[in-house]
Amino acid sequence: MKCNGNQPYISQISPSSRQKVPSTRDNLTKEGVAVMGIIRSSFSFMMGTLCGVYIAQNYNVPNIKKLANTGLLMAKHIEETYRKPKKRGEDD
Repeated sequence: MKCNGNQPYISQISPSSRQKVPSTRDNLTKEGVAVMGIIRSSFSFMMGTLCGVYIAQNYNVPNIKKLANTGLLMAKHIEETYRKPKKRGEDD
């Protein structure tokens, strides 16, 4: 094998000039989960929860379940009102 330009072969590099490459084990806990990964991955969830609590306590937020039930009742009423009439001889 020939060396390109001034680059030495890997075997020609002295062990003292080689840098230690940090392994992923350096950043892991006993359970195998990265410490910064837990904080980083749950940060947006925690901030969303805190903002939601603040908004719910300080503003008049509508009850979504009640709003959905009202919408379903209105849709059911409209469907029954504008339903096609049944033909003679049809059951149900």
